[in-house]
Amino acid sequence: MSIARIHPRLIARVILPVLLLAAHSHAQTPLTTSDLTANGSAVITASSNGNPILWLTPASQGQAGTVFTTSSIQFDSAYTFRTFFQFKMTDAGYYGASDGMTFTLQTESANAVGTSGGSLGYAGITPSVAVEFDTWQNSFDINDNHIAVLVNGVMNDLDPQTPYGVTDCQPSTGVFGCMSNGDVWSVWIDYDGTDLYVALADNSSIRPKNLLRFPLVIATVLGGNSAFIGFTAGTGSGYENHYVANWAFSPSRRSTNP
Repeated sequence: MSIARIHPRLIARVILPVLLLAAHSHAQTPLTTSDLTANGSAVITASSNGNPILWLTPASQGQAGTVFTTSSIQFDSAYTFRTFFQFKMTDAGYYGASDGMTFTLQTESANAVGTSGGSLGYAGITPSVAVEFDTWQNSFDINDNHIAVLVNGVMNDLDPQTPYGVTDCQPSTGVFGCMSNGDVWSVWIDYDGTDLYVALADNSSIRPKNLLRFPLVIATVLGGNSAFIGFTAGTGSGYENHYVANWAFSPSRRSTNP
């Protein structure tokens, strides 16, 4: 079924009952649908509380979808920020759960779209910094269930880490700790000007210890003091739905990093 044939209200009825775990501990600003631009295969709809639900790709082959803020976001000189969101990956098919998604800061445009498949809708977007949530092992990946930092649209995983130490997630079997298991996953990303922190939890809104801490000078990578913020995703011969909800974002000089 083509994504274009499914009305956004149907998306809301399907996703809303399972994206109800949202909880974030600091004052962040919820994004609204009017703040965002969808590209490629992506569709945006609104939940009952007005917050956006992002359907980045349908569960079909060869898709690439992105959603970015329509206007660039102004940062302080160190690019400090904090964000919370939840994702859900469902209906893996053909070869298996493929390929994953990213949270991305970039200066190209609100309409930026990378390539599909293992490129996660991200490859080619530059200048950029991203955190990937990868569910398929390509030749450049450590396994089929990892997160990592990406820079300047290149699929060169920096400091890859495996949630809960769980691998061998193909075919998708609903195993706890596999990002493609159909659960609601909560994600916290913080940047304090020198280090990028990422924590994520399977089927929980309680923040665990950080899985990733990576030294990075985002201001040097992106230049200037503003960027478009959002998400990318891609499918290849294998596929899955990539959903994001309950997204809140705050450019901030302070960051909470358990």
